[in-house]
Amino acid sequence: MRLFDGRRRLLEPDSASHFLEKSFESSAAGAGRLVFISGGVGSGKTTLQSELLHNAAGAGALTLSATAAPDEQQINAAVLDQLLANSPLPIDIPDDHGTVPPDSGDENDWSGVPGHRQTDTRIPRRFCDALLGIARTRPLVIAIDDLHYADDLSLKLILQLQLRIRFTRMMVILSQPDWLPQTAHMRLSARFARQPHFHFVQLQPMSKRAVGSMLRESLNGAPGPDLPAQLHALGGGNPLLTTALVDDYLAGDRDGRPAVGPAYAGAVHAFLDRPDIRLLETASAVAILGDYGGTEMVAKLTGIDPDAVSGMMDALDLAGLLVKGQVQHPSTRAAILGSLAPGARSALHSKAAELKYWNAATPNEVSSHLVAAGETPEAWAIPVLRHAAGQAMLSDDVQFATQCLELALTGSQDEDERRAIRQSLVHNTWRVNPSAVSAYASSLREAAYAGTLDGPGCFALMRHALWHGDRQTFVRTQQVLSTLPTSVDPQTEAELHLAYQWHFGPVADTKEHADSGSHPGSALWDRTAAGLMQIWRGGGNETTDASAERILQNCRLSDTSLEALAMAITALARSGRSDRAERWCKRLIQEADQRSAVTWQAMLEGLRASILLQRGEVAVAAERARACLDMLGEHNWGVSIAQPLTVLLLADIARGSYDDAAKVLRRPVPDAMLETVGGLTYLRACGHFYLATKRPLAAVSEFQKCQQLVRDWDATAASLVPWRSDLAEANLHLGNTAMARDLARQQLDLSAEKDPYGSGLALRVLAQASPPGERSALFARAAEFFQALGDQLELDRTVRMANKAPRNATAPRGSRPGDQRWPAERRGPGESRKLSSRGVPAQPLGSGRGPGQPVGAPARSAPTARTERSAAPGSKQTEAHDATVLSEAEQRVAQLAALDHTNRQISSRLFITVSTVEQHLTRAYKKLGISGRSTLSKELWTRYPQLMSSNGAPRSDSGVGVVA
Repeated sequence: MRLFDGRRRLLEPDSASHFLEKSFESSAAGAGRLVFISGGVGSGKTTLQSELLHNAAGAGALTLSATAAPDEQQINAAVLDQLLANSPLPIDIPDDHGTVPPDSGDENDWSGVPGHRQTDTRIPRRFCDALLGIARTRPLVIAIDDLHYADDLSLKLILQLQLRIRFTRMMVILSQPDWLPQTAHMRLSARFARQPHFHFVQLQPMSKRAVGSMLRESLNGAPGPDLPAQLHALGGGNPLLTTALVDDYLAGDRDGRPAVGPAYAGAVHAFLDRPDIRLLETASAVAILGDYGGTEMVAKLTGIDPDAVSGMMDALDLAGLLVKGQVQHPSTRAAILGSLAPGARSALHSKAAELKYWNAATPNEVSSHLVAAGETPEAWAIPVLRHAAGQAMLSDDVQFATQCLELALTGSQDEDERRAIRQSLVHNTWRVNPSAVSAYASSLREAAYAGTLDGPGCFALMRHALWHGDRQTFVRTQQVLSTLPTSVDPQTEAELHLAYQWHFGPVADTKEHADSGSHPGSALWDRTAAGLMQIWRGGGNETTDASAERILQNCRLSDTSLEALAMAITALARSGRSDRAERWCKRLIQEADQRSAVTWQAMLEGLRASILLQRGEVAVAAERARACLDMLGEHNWGVSIAQPLTVLLLADIARGSYDDAAKVLRRPVPDAMLETVGGLTYLRACGHFYLATKRPLAAVSEFQKCQQLVRDWDATAASLVPWRSDLAEANLHLGNTAMARDLARQQLDLSAEKDPYGSGLALRVLAQASPPGERSALFARAAEFFQALGDQLELDRTVRMANKAPRNATAPRGSRPGDQRWPAERRGPGESRKLSSRGVPAQPLGSGRGPGQPVGAPARSAPTARTERSAAPGSKQTEAHDATVLSEAEQRVAQLAALDHTNRQISSRLFITVSTVEQHLTRAYKKLGISGRSTLSKELWTRYPQLMSSNGAPRSDSGVGVVA
């Protein structure tokens, strides 16, 4: 409130400081002054007094100061004692204050002042005389802060003194807040205004210009254009808070934006921590109540009188902590609540929850306070918490939903209600913390085996069972689900069936699962699921692709659809559509991230890592696999940990990092994992690690485990894991060539025309087990299968094997060891030649090749052959001439480069690495005497016209080949 209507000056702190300096100069010249300063909390009243006292003392004035305190208000002369305690005056406060009876006619009536007694009605004359005597000889400044807490004797002395200072060299400065209710203290203070030498200063908040000036002084330069306004809005122009914000900005990045840090939090605490008023409680109540924080609600929450609350909220508004009665900035709210002790904050949240509940606030609003309080809720709060949890799950706020349910469980006493809460916890918690589900799943499992579990409970338990590889619990719970009155919709039934097969492999007898055929539309979903499940028996094809696309387009990412979507993506990858598979994978990962479902995201990241590995991006795949393992942590991974571990293991093997691969093998895995499809791929990867590290017997053991698992599930599932090819490769390492050839042919028979991956593996083993003259054709056929699938990892491995394999004895004359590379014709998937049951080409491949020419190499013209012979070792050409002739391999690479093929395209076309392409081109440029591709075509047309014309490349008038 505003106290005085006359001679009031509304001044900012800087202007007020200047006014006080001028007032002191006047009083020092013999014109006494009485200045009354009023302002809000932290407005700078005390700072102004301190600055003036310091400057006055420097000018030779005697300065006396005191701060009235509420705990000294009942002590007579407490303020006077402070004034004289450190002064050089030889005056003591007498024990006998010269009191007279109350009817002495004292003009000052103290009866209306709380805390003051009707005593001490006569002021010792020598007290005033001593002070006035000093003021006649030297300047004297008396400053009293928080006047409203002064004791009555000191107030009387000050009132009597101000009547006598008009023509002295004395200046009296008094201050008190302007937001207190009207009291006798205020009425008493108003008496000072009767004197002509009285001046009243009402402190105003700092302006934006003043804040900018403070910043310029602190930064020694101009701040950003928006920073002063932002600091002014956040600090409300309050000097205490604004100074703290400037300090935080100076200690931060100084990036032109306000930085709210420890200085601001400390200033807020200092602002609110007042022993005399309940400012902290009021501000905390406003912060906690949010939109409900009106005067009446704050008064109910704190138990403070509404008028007092209104005054304190005005003070908080004036200081910038509130804007129209609300806390606007999150940092301000955090600083306010951070000033409360934890117990007090918890109690306030509990009261706010109940207050909002009875004022019809939303369940989410009420529950947020219950969760923040963390106390065992009362009976009325249990349904509120459960309802809020359900609403939170609709918006994918899994964390808040889990907090609500866990709190509700601590307060519930009804066993049926507790079971329902546990069901919801299993369903919700699994998305972010699968290991925490186990604490609630046991009671659901008991109910399932007793046949008393309801539908939501069945879904929650089946989800938990899948993650941990508990086949028995899944099947038993699914049977319970099928007996419930409410039938399961066809889509969910299909998703559950696919989830089962994703983890536990194909089942020959589909009657093991509940029959959904009576439900309308079930046939459509059954056909889609059946089409997708063909990947276990025949690899990818048009049917699996179509089913996969339908699943991906019609199933929203959820707890029940997760494995179905993963199987659909896998089907696309197995049919050579890895790019589309990765696009779907990335889209679902993004959705899982947006919905805060860490478990979904981790599993999908593992799937994406496997796709990247298939495409030959080994390092990236390994990085992704490690990231998804860290995303959940080993304690949270169930049997699905097999996928990222398998990717990591195979990536380390591909890079030759066998020590790292050995570390992967030492990581603990769930026992149940080894009886799942993921465990099957993990065992196979272990076997290949043993092969790579020259331990074929250990590899045989792992591959035989795969064999047994597949036969236990479904012996017809040839493409699930090609264990026959793996055992064949192990037998090659052991020298059992006949056994290896027989196993590879068995795999080829099973995979013919339906499993390109298995066919490629079998052909590769057959190539290694065949005579040198037959190897190139078999390696080439294997490479074609892998290329058609987009399996760059196996393609690269095949190329390396082919390049290392011994050549036919009739290799071209003049070829050098460094030039013997294994290219193959580039043919699309539909152009591959059919194989007989034993893997022998039905007709000769690469017709038109010269003796011993590698499969798919362009037919060499006579001039080219002569050129090669001229460059052969032992020829009569000089070394200088040899250094200018391109080898056969360099000619092939240069020819394609001249036709504008990229290095990667050349690598894919000739089945060599990009690094090898670069090496061949570098040597070719050097031999041709050119600097790069820009003149390559012209030079080849000049020196090797047959080579260029054999490819049908058009020639420009200048002789340079032009690519159409």
